[in-house]
Amino acid sequence: MVQRVDPTGTPEDLAAIGYDGLTWDRPWNLPRGQITTLERMPSAWLETGGPAVEIPRGEQIDLERGSWTDPLTGRASTAETLLERRLCSDGLLVVHHGRIVHESYRDGLRDDDHHVVHSCSKTLTTMMIGWAVEEGRLATEQPMQELVTELAPIRGWDGVTLQHVLDMAAGLDTEEHYENAGSMYWRYADAVGYFTVPADRQIGALEFVRRELVTRLDGPGSRFNYASYLTNLLPVVLEREYGVPAVDLYEQRLYARVGAEHRALVNLDATGSPITEGQVNLTLRDFARWAFPMINGGKGFGGHQVVPDSWVRETYSGDPGRNAAFARGEHGAEMPGAEYHNQAWVLEPERVVAMLGIHGQFAYLDRANDLMVVGLSSFPDQADALLTVTLQQLWTQVTRLTA
Repeated sequence: MVQRVDPTGTPEDLAAIGYDGLTWDRPWNLPRGQITTLERMPSAWLETGGPAVEIPRGEQIDLERGSWTDPLTGRASTAETLLERRLCSDGLLVVHHGRIVHESYRDGLRDDDHHVVHSCSKTLTTMMIGWAVEEGRLATEQPMQELVTELAPIRGWDGVTLQHVLDMAAGLDTEEHYENAGSMYWRYADAVGYFTVPADRQIGALEFVRRELVTRLDGPGSRFNYASYLTNLLPVVLEREYGVPAVDLYEQRLYARVGAEHRALVNLDATGSPITEGQVNLTLRDFARWAFPMINGGKGFGGHQVVPDSWVRETYSGDPGRNAAFARGEHGAEMPGAEYHNQAWVLEPERVVAMLGIHGQFAYLDRANDLMVVGLSSFPDQADALLTVTLQQLWTQVTRLTA
């Protein structure tokens, strides 16, 4: 059974420089805050499955050979300047044809630090839904009100299926705007314990959904509406189907198969439920190990089947209905032609999928070019146009350098 641990607490002497459980995400504190989630939240350690599987190394690429432009000034730049000053990169790793061709660390991050990957956690942990579907335990057309009975009395959930939740198209009146202090997101952050707030505000992920996600806005499946709160229903579904804690499934069925070097950390809410929408903590190379099956037929570097190949193929697939739903959402203009499917950003159907997390966490997965770019960052804002264009430039240049 997975080891669960209480939060360790933040060292008191850090208060002298303005760091505590309420200020950890301020831009100047963020590089520390993202590698110390165990101080603030109860957590579960996922153990490795045995000796680490080494990731082979290939001929190293020289990032400075790329054609880099500073998106703020329009002037020619260097890769290192963009990584440090525009992306605020903590670590970057590139895998081409199954071999590491670049690995670098910045901003004090070490290769054994556990860095929260934020919403990349969604895609990683949802691989377990792939197994449940493959094994016939779940069907994506099942109503959520049957899978999570607490939703049954809420009329807004009528007609919402597991697939609608996986595709962030539940049709509920919800929003996630980090820049708005009155956003639903900040009530959610208190509910799951992101900050040190009174216990009566830490109601947990499921209770938050039951209280706040109650009103129908669109027909299910008709519009993409990104809502992290939905993702936390997936471990509830898994626990009730398998009869064991979801974190045990993540350890035994996923993480133990990737050949990891270090344990993974999953933060929990006050009720003990895993926060799968954003609170998996990994070292850079282990992040790459867990993401790699998505460009390798579901298999890890050691050849173990981490996720069914059928789930990988389905995630990359394009669909006119999903495409239209995405175009109607607020990200349609900035990502034309993209879709969102199975808790992943399908940037180019059949070819490119991405895991994206606030503050610049990402795994860019180009199946056509057998290329994976994985990054950990401390960009000062949660999500920003400058961050987006910098990432797009990075992925484009790395693709050219590995062609």
